[in-house]
Amino acid sequence: MRKVMILAMVVLTLAAAGCGEAKNAEPSSEKPEPATSNKDIAAQAEVTEGDFVYRLVSDKKAYESDEKVNLYAELEYVGDQDEIQIAHSASPFYFPMIEETRGYEIGYMMNEPFIVTTLKKGVPLKEFYRGGGGYDETQDPKEYVDFMKAFTEASRKGTMPSGEYVVSGMADFMIYTGDSGNNQESDKYRLNTQIKFIVNK
Repeated sequence: MRKVMILAMVVLTLAAAGCGEAKNAEPSSEKPEPATSNKDIAAQAEVTEGDFVYRLVSDKKAYESDEKVNLYAELEYVGDQDEIQIAHSASPFYFPMIEETRGYEIGYMMNEPFIVTTLKKGVPLKEFYRGGGGYDETQDPKEYVDFMKAFTEASRKGTMPSGEYVVSGMADFMIYTGDSGNNQESDKYRLNTQIKFIVNK
């Protein structure tokens, strides 16, 4: 009886080991498909919430390495009034992104004053991306620091290092009623959308 139990345990152990190997095995000769390609990149996106339309746009799906990247956001009021006032930080627009081939996050920071902007019906408020990101030379890996230095330098010229960029844009604002302390939760908006584009080598 004891021999049967030992044999059963050995068989179960070998079976479990075999399953583990099959689950984790990957053919070494096969390369993974790229995360994106030119044909499936959305260069622009639009989302509507209430009386507002938010657009995130790249002029092109693919840029050359020395070509200016035209990336911008728009916010348009489409409600019943002739105009409306919104309140926001230094800008209602945020442009955080990820460079997919390296897996690097490129943050987007701004000052947070309380600014009031008037939107006229049917006239989009438009803002171009002017660069972002940051790094800590004492904490971040050297490869990331080197990339961010190159990214910052390229941004000054309006270009970007080669890569596949996913921009998770946002418009963050509230309807201004004349009293910043009296706004309701329904007056606050955070519209999100996402686009992708490539910068070739």
